[in-house]
Formats: sequence, C-alpha cells, structure tokens
Amino acid sequence: MALRRRGRDNYWHAYYRRVVAIGKGQLKSVMTTVNLGTTDLATAKVMEAELMARAKAARLHQRFLAHIAGIEAEATQPSLPERPEDAPTPSRRGGNGRRLPMDKALETAAKYRPVSATAAKIFRAFAKAVKVRFMDEVTPEMAFSYLDGKDNGKTFNNSKCALNAIFARTLMDSGLAASPFALIPNRVGSARHQRPFTEDEFRRIYRAAPEPWRTASLIAWFTGLREKDVFCLEWSMIEGDVIRLVPAKTRRFGRGVEIPMHPQLVDALAVLPRKGPRVLGAWPYSPGSGTFATRFSAILKDLGIGCGDGEVLNFNSFRDSFVTRCDEAGIPRHAVRGLVGHVSDAQTDLYSHDLATARRVQRLPRVDL
Repeated sequence: MALRRRGRDNYWHAYYRRVVAIGKGQLKSVMTTVNLGTTDLATAKVMEAELMARAKAARLHQRFLAHIAGIEAEATQPSLPERPEDAPTPSRRGGNGRRLPMDKALETAAKYRPVSATAAKIFRAFAKAVKVRFMDEVTPEMAFSYLDGKDNGKTFNNSKCALNAIFARTLMDSGLAASPFALIPNRVGSARHQRPFTEDEFRRIYRAAPEPWRTASLIAWFTGLREKDVFCLEWSMIEGDVIRLVPAKTRRFGRGVEIPMHPQLVDALAVLPRKGPRVLGAWPYSPGSGTFATRFSAILKDLGIGCGDGEVLNFNSFRDSFVTRCDEAGIPRHAVRGLVGHVSDAQTDLYSHDLATARRVQRLPRVDL
C-alpha cells in the first residue's frame, strides 16, 4: 500500500491491491485507489492502517470463498477410484497443520494487534459457553448459535465483530482457513436508545449523589467523557483550562481529544482533595467491575429518574446531554466531533481538533447547583 497526493484539493490517496474472484476458485489482484479526504499526513497514515487491516480481512474472506468454489468445481469432475481403507484420511483443516488451544487465543491475537478489554471479555464468555478445546473445532453453526442467543441487535453485532477479529488474527496459528464468524451477517439493530439527561435531572443527581458520583457527574456533564475516562482522568491530563487525553475506547486508534473546561468545572476541581495521580483518586474505582453501574442505577432509582419504552439511562447519558447542549448552543458539528472523539460522517476516521471553535463550550450556560 502507498500514499500519494492527488487532485485539485491535494488530498492523500491510498493505493493498494485487493483480491477478487474470477470464478471456479480462481483469484486475481486489482489495484484500488481510495481518496482519504485529508491533507494531513498523520491522519492519512492512521486511515491507511485501517484500510490495510480491512483489505487483509477481505483477502482472507475471498480466499476462503475461492477454496469453497474450488471444492465445488472438483466435485463436478469424474470420481476417482476408491481409496484403500488403510490409507490415511486427509485433514479437513486448512493452513499449516497447527492447532491453537482456546485458552491461548487472546495471547496469540495480541501478538499481531492489541486486544481491548471488552473484546477479551467477550471471547472468554464465548470460550466458556462453547466448551471446545481448540480454535479449529468452532464451526460457523456453533458461532451463529451462540450469537443468536443475544437479546438485541447491538449486542449481537458487537459480539460478532469482537469474536471475528480474534479468530481472523489467529488464522496462521490455528490452521483455520477462515474465521467461523466471517460469513455471519450483521443483525438489524434493535438496541434501546440512550437518551440524554435533562438539566433538571442533572441538578437532582448532583445535589443527591454522594462522592465520587457527584463530581464524576459534573465532569461528564461539562466534558462528555465516558465513565471510564472520567474515573481514570489524571491531573497531568489537565493543561491550564484544557483537558487533553486519548479516550480508552479509541486508544488503539490513537484518537485524542482536547476539551476546554467550563469555568464551573474549573472551580469544582480546584477544591477536590488530591490523592494520587487521578483526579478522583480519593475514592476507589475498579474499571469493568460493574460496581459503578449498579450504584449509579440505584441513585437514579432513588430519585425517580426513569426512561420510557425503548430508552435507556446510564452514566454515559451525560455524554448525550453534552452533545445535545453543544448543538443547542450552535457549536459546529466538526468541533463537537473533536471534543467527543466521534468520526466524521463524510470522512471515515477523520475529525477536527478546532480548539478555537471548541472553546465555545466554555460559554455554555452555568447550572444552578
């Protein structure tokens, strides 16, 4: 793959070869050009890396389909004489003849690319449910049966994506020809909608919640940060009146955010007790333990703050509130994407760090607390 500038806008373009099927198990490679829609070299390199990963997955998929087509073509040929009973049975597994134990899969996948904590959790749950010893024993039927038990489309798709990624990364080590999740289509999303908190609900939460939920809610209200990023926020990430960090969810892509702090948040942090590197270090927090979600849900229940059918409320609803308030204040969407780390609708994996425009969040209305 290569990067070149082209066109009147001088955008970077990625050139790479992809594999296409031409029938009867035959493949050929063709050159493809993708307009990355950016003049920034660092951003272009990140996008190029993502394209390379997708292209590799597509090549593996096409080779698997070509293998199947080749088998079907051979089936139409005249049958060969029967093999003697004492002749060895040919292996039905593709690859190099290796076998990868399920309990070694995460360690092996991490050699090629970091595995997120969420993906690791999903894989461990899958391995416990299917109860097979080796990766090559997992069939597409077993894979779909496991996913089919998920309660909504979002969980189905997220689990499929995580499991497919781990299987795809370990093909060389497991001897599989393709991931058993590769051909399973995504399910139409049926997840509930996460609604934002209203200003009145935020005031009630702030006044009633004990620490650290009280200050954590204030940080999320004025920054749009997710739960883990709020609780793992460090003092070193605050430079003057700007928070600079790489969110946990997008760390593997290196997507950082710059968030100007509202004066009301600056005042609140100035009186916090300092203990350790974390802003909320005076209180214990264990990411992924479920303790936070359970406690915060109890706070909402005690306050009578609920949601309607098809909706959900959790700590990350503060993120929706932040985006909603930015929209109401007329802050441009490209600046909001830079604040919350979202990707552009028009240019995949490209978003702006327009700090001058983003500073308009410092003029958002104060809240009577």
